[in-house]
Amino acid sequence: MSVFTRFAIRSLKRNRTRTAVSIIGIALSCALITAVFTSVVSMTTMLRERTAADEGTWQVEAIGLNEEGLETIAADGRIDRHIEVVELGAVSMGEENAKSYGPYQFIKTWPQNPDGENIVTMQKITDGHAPQAAGEVVLPHYLQGATLQPCGIATEGALDIGSHLSVQLGTRTITTSDGTYVSLSSSNIGGADEDISDSYEANLGTLDLTVVGFYYAYGLRSTSAMEGNCFFVYPESGCVEKAATDGAEATCVYSLITVHNPHDADPLAQELANSSQATGGASTHNSLLRWQGATNDADIWTTLYMMAGILAAVIIVAGISLVYNAFAISVSERTQMFGLLASLGASKRQLRRTVLTEALILSAIGIPAGIVLGILGCVAVFALTGSGLAYMFNVDAYGVAAQVTVSLPLLALAALLSLATVLVSAWIPARRASRVSAVDAIRRTQDVRLARSARRRLARSSMSRARHTRMDARPHGLAARLFGIPGFIAHRNLTRAASKARVTVAALAVSVTLLIVAGLIGGVLDYATSTSVNTANGVDLEVSVFPTTREGEQGALMDAEGDIDSTRMLDAVDDLYAAANSAVDATPLGYSISYYADTLIPASMVSGDANRFFGTQLNDGSWAAPIYIYFVDDATWRAYIDELGLSTRQFCSASHPEAIALNRYNGQEDGSYVSYSPLANTGSVRVVTFKKDENLMPGGIVDNDQGEPSVWYSGPDGEERYVPVEEAIESDSAIEVGAMADSAPAGIDTFSSTLSLVMPASAISLARTLGDGSSTIAYATGGSAEAAGKAQDTFEGLASTFPDLSFSFNNIAQTVQQNRLMSQTVQTFIYCFTVICGLIAIANVFNTLTNSLILRRREFAVLKSIGMGDRAFGYMIAYECASYALRGLAVGAVLSAVVALLLTRAMELSYISYELEVPWANVGISILMILVIILISVAYALHQCRASSVVEALKTDIA
Repeated sequence: MSVFTRFAIRSLKRNRTRTAVSIIGIALSCALITAVFTSVVSMTTMLRERTAADEGTWQVEAIGLNEEGLETIAADGRIDRHIEVVELGAVSMGEENAKSYGPYQFIKTWPQNPDGENIVTMQKITDGHAPQAAGEVVLPHYLQGATLQPCGIATEGALDIGSHLSVQLGTRTITTSDGTYVSLSSSNIGGADEDISDSYEANLGTLDLTVVGFYYAYGLRSTSAMEGNCFFVYPESGCVEKAATDGAEATCVYSLITVHNPHDADPLAQELANSSQATGGASTHNSLLRWQGATNDADIWTTLYMMAGILAAVIIVAGISLVYNAFAISVSERTQMFGLLASLGASKRQLRRTVLTEALILSAIGIPAGIVLGILGCVAVFALTGSGLAYMFNVDAYGVAAQVTVSLPLLALAALLSLATVLVSAWIPARRASRVSAVDAIRRTQDVRLARSARRRLARSSMSRARHTRMDARPHGLAARLFGIPGFIAHRNLTRAASKARVTVAALAVSVTLLIVAGLIGGVLDYATSTSVNTANGVDLEVSVFPTTREGEQGALMDAEGDIDSTRMLDAVDDLYAAANSAVDATPLGYSISYYADTLIPASMVSGDANRFFGTQLNDGSWAAPIYIYFVDDATWRAYIDELGLSTRQFCSASHPEAIALNRYNGQEDGSYVSYSPLANTGSVRVVTFKKDENLMPGGIVDNDQGEPSVWYSGPDGEERYVPVEEAIESDSAIEVGAMADSAPAGIDTFSSTLSLVMPASAISLARTLGDGSSTIAYATGGSAEAAGKAQDTFEGLASTFPDLSFSFNNIAQTVQQNRLMSQTVQTFIYCFTVICGLIAIANVFNTLTNSLILRRREFAVLKSIGMGDRAFGYMIAYECASYALRGLAVGAVLSAVVALLLTRAMELSYISYELEVPWANVGISILMILVIILISVAYALHQCRASSVVEALKTDIA
C-alpha cells in the first residue's frame, strides 16, 4: 500500500461524520438508480411472461414448409425448439349447415408442446379433453349438441363426446379473374365478390374419428396455425413429412419456432419468407419480441427507458451535487496538507490520485450497499403493490406473479453509473488539490477568493476613503445597519468566500428542487389517473333495465316495431325500484329513464364552444344535434334541485316542467383532452322525431343544396334524399331549459359528447315524441365490490317477477377497486421516490453545511479570542445561514418552475384543460426541511469546531 493510499484512508478516518454521510449519499443514489432499473426490468418481465402465457413463446411462424424447409429448420443452429402443426385439408359443411357454422371446417393436428413449455397456447377445452391418441378429435364448442344436415361429415344424431365421425377431406379452390390460387391456410377467407368463385373437391380421402372434447373456438389467435374453423386431431407418425412431400396444395405444414437469441427471429423469418422453403411466408411474434427488446417497434421500450433515463438523470445530478460538495469542502479543509505534500515532492498526479483514491474507497463501500438497498426496496414496494401491479399489467389472469426480477447487466450498469457519478464529482476537487502551492497553502490564500464584482466594490471604497481626510471607522452597508458588527462580519465572510457560499447554496437549491419536482410528478400522475379512479357520481352498481317484446300479449312495454310505451315503462321501473330497495342491501341512488332524440337549438342559447361540440349549424343560425333526456325519480330530482339552490316551485311544476341542461363535458380533440361548455343561455329547444321510410333511414337535419333545412335520408345502396324539415317531422315538442349545471344528479352517468337534459319523471309524457329509450338504477355499496355482487344476485332473483323487463349489470365497484389499486401503486412509487430524494437532499445539505462550518474553526476561534460574545457569534451564523437558505430556496424555486413548465407543456399535449397545481405540501416540506437541517447542521458543526483559544484551533488545523 502506497503512502498516498494510507494518507487517503487516514483522512477518511479522521472525519468519520463526513465519511459516513458521503457513504450514505452514494448508497442512496445507487439504491435509487438500482430501484429504477430493477422496476423497469421487473415490469417488462411481467409483460413478457404474460404475453408468453397468453400467446405462447414462439418467435417465428413458417407457413407452408416443404421438405427442404423442414431440413433447414432441423439443421439451423439459431433455432432452440420447434413444433409443427399440419393442416390435412378442408371439409365442406354443405349449404344448410353453412348458414350457422360456416361453409368449411379445416382439419389440423393438435400441437404437441414439450413438457413444461408453452411454445403455442392451446385452445381452451370446454368439455372433455384434448386428443391423446390416433383417431381422436376435438370440435368447436358451437357444434356441441348440433345435428348436422348431410355434408362432408357423416355422423348419427347430435354431436357430443363419444360421437363417431366419417370426415371427407378435400381441396378448396378460389378462382379470380387474375388466375387461380388454393387456400392453403384456414386463415385465408374467400370473398363474395363477383370476380371470385369458390369451389370444393373432395379428393383427399376419409378420416374416421371419435369426438373426445370441445374447445372454445372464438377469439383472435396469435398464430395462423391455430386460426379458423378447425377440427383438431391427434398427429399420426410421419404426418409432417407426408404433408411436406405429398404435393397436395390443400395440405400445409406450419412450424412454430423459438430461437436462442431473440434478435435472430426477424432475420430467420425473412430468410424463410424470401426462399421457396416456406410457400406461405413467415412471420414474427412481435408482441413477445417487443418485450424481449428484439423488434423495431420500440415505442414501449422508448417510453419505459425514457422514464427510467429521466429519473436516473435526476438522481445522478443529486448524487453529483452531494459527492462534489463533500470532496470540494474536504479538499478546502486540507489545503495546508496538500501544500505541505507538494513542498515535500508530491507530484500533481499523486495528489489527484489521493483524492480519487478516497472516492474509490467510498464507492467500494457505498455502491454495494446501495445495490442491496435498492433491491430490498423494490422487493418491499412490489410486496405492498402486488395487487395493483397485477391489475395494471393484467398479469393475474395468466398466472403471472408481480415479483422483482434482478438483472445482473442492469445492476452492473447501475454500479458503473454510480461509480462514474462519484469519480466525476471528485475529479474537479482532485485537480484543485493538485494545483495548490506550498506558499498559498501556508498563507491560506485559497480560502479567500473575491468575486470580480466584490473586487470592484473594494476598489471604489478605497478610492473614496483616499479622497476624504477624515475616515469613518464604523462599518458601512445594509447588513451593518440592520445587524451591527455581526451582520457586517457575516456579510464580509459571504463576500470573500463566495465560492464556498455557492457550494452551499447549490446544495440547498438541488435539495429544494428534488422535493418540489417529486411533488410535481406526483401531481401529474394523480391527474392522469384520477379520471379512472372516480366513479359515476359514487355509483358502485349500475343496473340497466330494458323493455321486452311479448308478441300476442296485451300490455307489452315495447311493440314489435320497437316503440316504447313510456308511461308504462315508468310504472314498471318504479315498481321494480321499490321491490329492489326492500330486498337489496345497498344504498339506492335513484333511477332514470333516458331517451335519445334529435333537437333544434336556437342560436341565442349556444356559446363559442358550439362549433366544437354540436357540429351542424344551419343557415338560420340554429344548431341541429342529438340529445339525451334523463327522467329521474322524484326523490332524486328534488335533491338535485336543492343541491343547485333552484326554486322548487319553478322546477317541480306538474303543468309546466322545466329541464336542467348539463353544461360541462370532457372530450377529445386531435388526440388531446378538452372541456366544453356548449350553452351560454337558457331557452327553449325543439325535440323532434322523423317519419319512417321503408327503404331509407333518417340521418339528421342539415341544409340541402339550396340552403334550406332538411332531413337527410340515406339507404344501403347509396341512395339519398333530402326532405324539408316540416314535411319530415312526425312529432315534436318544446322543452324549456330553465337552468344549467356542471354535474348530473347522483347515479346519472352521462355521455361526454352529447347534450344532456335532466327532467323529473312526472314529465315522462314528453317521451312520446322521443326516440330510443332505456333505464338505469344505481346503488352505492361503500366501494365494496362484494356487496355490489350480492345486490346483483338479488336483482337476478327478481327477474322472474318482472317478465316485461330484462337486466344487465355493471359492477363499477370492482372496476373502481382495480383502478384505485393501480393509482395507489403509482402513488407508492412516487412516494418512495420522494422519500429517497428527500434523504439524498438531507445528506447533501448536512454534509455541505457542516463541513463548510468546520472548515472555519480557526476563524471562529480568532473572533472569539478578540471578544465576540456568544450572542454576536450566533447572530453572525444566523445571518449567513439565512442568506444560504433564502438563496437556495430562490434558486430551487426557479429550477422547479422550469421543470414545472416542461411538465405542463408535456401534459397540455394530451390534456388541453390541464392546469398546473403547485405542490404546496412539498414546497412547505422543502422550507421546513431546509430550516431543520440548517439548525441541526449548524449545531453539530459548532459543537465540533468549538475551540477555547487560537493556539488550540491552530494545533487542530495543522494536526
